[in-house]
Amino acid sequence: MLRLDPVTVTATRSERPIGEVPGTVSVITDDEIDRRLVSNPRDLLRYEPGVSIGNDPSRSGLTNYNIRGIGGNRVLVQVDGARLPDFPATSPTFNRDYVDLDTVKRVEIVRGPASSLHGSDAIGGVVAYITKDPADYLAEFGRDVFVSGKTAYDGADDSFASTATLAGRVGSLEGMLVATRRDGEEVETNGRATANPQDYFSNNLLGKLVWNAGDDDTLKLTGEMRKAVTWTDIRSERSATVLDSLARDTTDRYRLSLDHQHDAPIGFIDQINWQLSWQRVSRSEDSTQRRLTAGQRRLRVTDQEFDQDIYGLDVQLMSKAVLAGLSNTFTYGIDIDYSDTSRPRDRTETNLVTGAVTRFVGGELFPNKTFPDSTTLLAGAYVQDEIRIGRFGLTPGVRIDYYKLDPEPDQDYRNLNPGTLDVGKVTETAVSPKLGVTYDLDDRFTVFGQYAHGFRSPPYDDANIGFTNAAFGYAVLPNPDLEPETSDGFEAGLRGDFGDAGFSVSGFYNRYRDFIEQVVVGTAGGLQLFQARNLERVKIWGAEARGDWTVGHGVTLLGSLGYARGEDEETGDPIDSVDPLKLVGGIRYDHPEDAWGVELATTYTARKSRVSDDTLYQPPSSTVVDLMAYWDVTPNFTLNAGLFNLTDERYWNPQDVTGQSRTSTSIERYAQPGRTIAVNAILKW
Repeated sequence: MLRLDPVTVTATRSERPIGEVPGTVSVITDDEIDRRLVSNPRDLLRYEPGVSIGNDPSRSGLTNYNIRGIGGNRVLVQVDGARLPDFPATSPTFNRDYVDLDTVKRVEIVRGPASSLHGSDAIGGVVAYITKDPADYLAEFGRDVFVSGKTAYDGADDSFASTATLAGRVGSLEGMLVATRRDGEEVETNGRATANPQDYFSNNLLGKLVWNAGDDDTLKLTGEMRKAVTWTDIRSERSATVLDSLARDTTDRYRLSLDHQHDAPIGFIDQINWQLSWQRVSRSEDSTQRRLTAGQRRLRVTDQEFDQDIYGLDVQLMSKAVLAGLSNTFTYGIDIDYSDTSRPRDRTETNLVTGAVTRFVGGELFPNKTFPDSTTLLAGAYVQDEIRIGRFGLTPGVRIDYYKLDPEPDQDYRNLNPGTLDVGKVTETAVSPKLGVTYDLDDRFTVFGQYAHGFRSPPYDDANIGFTNAAFGYAVLPNPDLEPETSDGFEAGLRGDFGDAGFSVSGFYNRYRDFIEQVVVGTAGGLQLFQARNLERVKIWGAEARGDWTVGHGVTLLGSLGYARGEDEETGDPIDSVDPLKLVGGIRYDHPEDAWGVELATTYTARKSRVSDDTLYQPPSSTVVDLMAYWDVTPNFTLNAGLFNLTDERYWNPQDVTGQSRTSTSIERYAQPGRTIAVNAILKW
């Protein structure tokens, strides 16, 4: 049986089989998403070594991607090549679950620093969503019209999902609409306490119009709208002073983009791609608390907003040339992102006995902003050359970035900052080189290695966050003199391809400098002072491996491994965000005509034995067994089903409980679901 490598675009900004890339890249396709019953990013990474995502059962749900121990805004997330909105690091209730996976053709995950091609924020890696095009649907039956419906159920959160798709072609025009609705509840826990009760829904609409303007030109207009609302009864906040706490979190995301691809030579340029894009995210975090203070009942209403617009321009060129007898493929271009960010906060407290209403609550005057409205300019120019020298592949590259942060403080910001704080503009430049090498030992084995430099510019909230809370005795000071975070990543490995079997094994060493952290910097006027500083020097190293072997008669053995270890170079303390050892093994049977199949997968996660403080919770080891099956009833109708955590194992995801105290009463809320089922049915014609 011939094995075909998945193709990646994100790793080199050009289509390449992952077996030719001088680094580790994962590609998860839409077929895997359907057959493995994936409904959210956590499911997506279920069997992926070295990559994880956290979940907060108290309110916010899924948090952010973590690649080899580095997460949050240090991992760049894209959709169709455009940078997705980020999030304020000071918000504990925020996530970046912005993309519905039923619209996705594949997800590409680039491990390690990737700033030489993708600029700031790719210091830890890149997660890239590539959505489906009309041609993907129309090619399935070779017709000019395609219609499909998908319905799904996931017992982990008792959720139902429905997706309707329509695609069509008229002459040189192609179009599509994909609409998805999801409704669910809180994620079931297998602990002694339940997660806070939740109800949620999301609506997602993706539309594309494609004009094939001749053999060499394609224009594509994309529009997307997403709305997600979650209601939470935050029972974990109840206390002697908080009688009950209810929350409503709403996320709206909008996207428009225009892409043009030209595939005919113009002088020395062989291919031109450009994209204009706009995205907006509006996040509203509303909460209502009934409180008891000094024997009097009070009603506290809080509204926190986060609004961000991103305008993007990406121009990419490709030229092929033979220089000094060597084959060269040059990829070069510019990309510019301009963003406008705001974080307004408001709160009122009503005394239900006297009727008095105040906006001075908890030592703060509302409305206010913890950081001023800010505009950010990210502009970069890059060049990469893929050189072939016999069995050698050499890929040098470099990128130059310019970063400018311009704060615009207003009265709402000053309400929280009665003194004069040093809010200022930030301007930085950075150079990010990389060098990748592959060497074909023979037709079966390839050695690969890579060095890559990464950087992350000081974000708007760390540079200019500032507020004073006299009631609680502290103040946070801005620091516009922050330096960019940087990283140097090294990776080397070996791949093998034997036709019916293949493997990849690699080791990596990443060193990070000038990590930005909030620290205590002194006292003044009876207040404890906090400020963001460039402090940490961190190193993370480890190994990853994966392989598959089609042994015959439709049977395939699968396996993967991820191990990492991190350390603060100044203190010697472990890095809490690094996951423990993860091993995945599986066996799959596919009917010779691919009419049906079944897969048994086992995931072992070691105990998290290394934490920075002995008072932190260390989740025990776990072994989770899953069973999945698919059945193509007809060419038009497919059923997929899964039974997850077959043995009803009680376990914790390490990312969920990072930083939690071992004595916390909330630990049981973080236990993962017990035995659950998931099914989906797909009808298409």
